[in-house]
Amino acid sequence: MPRYAPLAVVAAAAAYAAPAVLLASDVALVMFISTPGLILQRTAMTLFVPALGGIAMLAGDRARWRVSAGAGLAIIGAAAIALRPETLVAPIRVPAVLFPLGLLAMSGTMIGSPMSRRVAALIGAGALLFPFAHVSGLPAALIGGDIMFLAALWMMAPRMAGS
Repeated sequence: MPRYAPLAVVAAAAAYAAPAVLLASDVALVMFISTPGLILQRTAMTLFVPALGGIAMLAGDRARWRVSAGAGLAIIGAAAIALRPETLVAPIRVPAVLFPLGLLAMSGTMIGSPMSRRVAALIGAGALLFPFAHVSGLPAALIGGDIMFLAALWMMAPRMAGS
């Protein structure tokens, strides 16, 4: 196993957990507009940090710095949302807008690289839905974007763990 195997396992676990927790938080917020939903949302954004780092580590040599740059932007946006959840009310402003913009940058780079094009398309579609869903508050857009993230990250998680 490589030297960074424990970090790869953490990234894979976060890739499984982050979109599931985000989906649970959005369901809770749609149904109850509750404090537990906001806490779950902060937790999901925190879990996205290692998951996005794991995706960046999977990028090939030629695309690694571009995927890493997109992941870095998304990580800054996710951290901003986790630290100040009120930024999610207007996710089209800095710093919250960096989350979907970073995901779009990652997606565009992944499409042009040997990485999975399906995963890239799902991440890109989820990134486009993310600000629209949070600004409009449409439950179908919220849940649809979360399901896209869930499918994309669950396809990448086994590769992160090395299996």
